Amino acid sequence: MEDKKYSVELEVITPLSVGAGNDNDWMRGIDYVQKDGKVYVLDIKKAAEQGVDIDRLTTLFENSNEKGISQLIGSKLDKVSRYIFNSPVSTTNSIKTFLRTQLYGKPIVAGSSIKGSVRSALFHYLRETNETTNEEVFGNMKDGTDLMRFIRIADIEMPSTSLINTKIFNLRKEGSEWYGGWKHKGTDYEGNSHTDEHYSPSGFNTLFECAIPGEKGLGSITLAGNSFHLLEANTKPHVSHVVEKRKLLSGDISVLFHIINQVTKTYLLKEKAFFEKYSAERSDELEENILTLLDMIPDDDSYCLLKMSVGVGFHSITGDWQYDDYDQTDYWTDVRNAGKKKYKSRKTAEYKGQLQLMGFVKIRAINADEADQYFRTLTIERAGIIDKIVAPAKKREEERLKREEEERARQLAIEEEKRKEKACRELLEQARQFCINSQWNEAIAKAEEAIAICPNNHETLSLLESCKKSKQAEEYRKSEKEAETQKFQQPLVEVIKGKSSAGNLVGTTVKWLKSDGHTFGETEQKAFVSEALNLSSKELKKLKSKLSDLAKMTGKEVTEKLCEDLKIG
Repeated sequence: MEDKKYSVELEVITPLSVGAGNDNDWMRGIDYVQKDGKVYVLDIKKAAEQGVDIDRLTTLFENSNEKGISQLIGSKLDKVSRYIFNSPVSTTNSIKTFLRTQLYGKPIVAGSSIKGSVRSALFHYLRETNETTNEEVFGNMKDGTDLMRFIRIADIEMPSTSLINTKIFNLRKEGSEWYGGWKHKGTDYEGNSHTDEHYSPSGFNTLFECAIPGEKGLGSITLAGNSFHLLEANTKPHVSHVVEKRKLLSGDISVLFHIINQVTKTYLLKEKAFFEKYSAERSDELEENILTLLDMIPDDDSYCLLKMSVGVGFHSITGDWQYDDYDQTDYWTDVRNAGKKKYKSRKTAEYKGQLQLMGFVKIRAINADEADQYFRTLTIERAGIIDKIVAPAKKREEERLKREEEERARQLAIEEEKRKEKACRELLEQARQFCINSQWNEAIAKAEEAIAICPNNHETLSLLESCKKSKQAEEYRKSEKEAETQKFQQPLVEVIKGKSSAGNLVGTTVKWLKSDGHTFGETEQKAFVSEALNLSSKELKKLKSKLSDLAKMTGKEVTEKLCEDLKIG
């Protein structure tokens, strides 16, 4: 048995926050200011370099005077900021920060955070009964038997972070029934909180600094099989679950991945059932997110899907073994919370317009070439940071200006995309309104304008096609009506020519009389009789009963005369 060290890649699947602790939260009007949809995290050293009056600035910080800070700094806000983020929503709350390295200030996923989630999964796997304790499963540090000593996980640096808005999905009670909902404010002095079925991005929301989906970092996992073997050789300490632990530490890393994947799958299936039962506005997006995550779990355990860090929740953090499902988790019995559902809240994040559960990452072992490429990239990044520290002021300024220009270009591209999306939505809404009013030409024009801005917007393309078809149908109906109107402008003799049934003959004559104020004079009567005489004997017999409709237009005397002329009285 030997120690095996694996280079691993951690990829963020849903927004991941590894908290730096409440003491490091960014406070509005002290650590950051918010302006024009951006959050500027201020740097005192940079402010001093830019000539900002630090004494005045400090006084403004003491009073959390954000407006005064912005006015004092003025147009130098970009230059005195350590970080600049797009803000998903406006907020007065503190922002939860991501853990960073001290030397380079890079976002970091602590190995201890990953290890904590792995520990929970292993507890779920090794636990025998509901009464099994952590020490009975893992061993203890005092005699060196603790399993997690033999699983070593390194810290993982991440490329960047973004600000993500989060909301709490909660349960609310109406009568004796429980329903899903969104929490909009905290508990007041009377112990009440406001939760309803409607989603709002603001109101009891929190901004988290997160590594966003798609971000990747390099780390390592060591399975210390040889060290465990030496422990086994020492007969003094008792090692529980020794067979399972030996298999885990001596086997390929896929053994660990398999355990994690099974626990994650079990958790996700229970979460899926929870949201299906307790639905609320936009909770279907969370169900869709869960299905996507379930589809990601590989059959061959070539990688694992792990839930970790902020938003991990009671069930995951404890190994998810207490309950077979999440809608029968019992109720609190203590005085303060008596009657409330247990473990009813979920922290959710909104990313690119979709609600997601937080903290899912994909971990896979990578080969030496991939690890080497990661290492070269990281070395270059670190060398660049050191170079910026020791380089002459002119070079630092040039690099900073270049970054600022690139950031401005990126922000302009983002703003332009947002402008296009907004214009597209407005045009689409105008097109819909024209559709409602059957103003097809205007609707088509607005839809085409929208498509010119956003060519691949399926909703707009669908609306345009629908409007064109509706316009075509309306034009067809109009042409049919015009043709019929034109037809009934002819003399009756032309209109009823060739009618082969009594009903058709009478019906067409009645329509002709109604269409344009025609009269049923002698000429028309002769034309009617002439055409009626062309009917078959069978249809001629039916004619008398049909003439009652004509009598309503011409009078009974006229139809009686027609009967005499036709000898059908």
